[in-house]
Amino acid sequence: MRSDPDLAAEAARGHEAAYAELVRRHQARIRGMARRLTGSSSDGDDIAQATFLQAWQKIGTYAGGTFSSWICTICWREYLQVRRRQKAEIEFDETAEIISLDQLESNASDDRMDLTRALYTLTEAQRVSVVLCVATGLTHREAAHVTGWPLGTVKSHVTRGVDALRKHLANSHVA
Repeated sequence: MRSDPDLAAEAARGHEAAYAELVRRHQARIRGMARRLTGSSSDGDDIAQATFLQAWQKIGTYAGGTFSSWICTICWREYLQVRRRQKAEIEFDETAEIISLDQLESNASDDRMDLTRALYTLTEAQRVSVVLCVATGLTHREAAHVTGWPLGTVKSHVTRGVDALRKHLANSHVA
């Protein structure tokens, strides 16, 4: 079995089959990461697709290290771009429907909270760190590289996020 760096080098020379193998190896990780970051399957899949397109276009810039860290960095940047666009749309959307707090509480009355919803009870930094390190399987160092945050910051966000998830899920009667 060929290594990721070998496949990336072949892909950089234009071998589409080598890149297809990289996609096959990493698509579940990237889709899972994007879906957890966005909280939406369709938005996450769109980001994953954009990630692999961007990676194909930039495969020549891959300079070694773990391929998963490199592609997760691209996914993180794609997510940030989508989030920036969404914030701009929200700020200027005068036709947005206003939902009362009572409506939100009645929609969330289900006693049993699933992990995806529990992730959104965390701060964004904690959620991102937990998704990268726990769900995606990156090391703390790789997650720090992906986000550009200091290593200690990532470690503390993971620790606090996991602790908060445990408490929240325990209170929600989730086994």
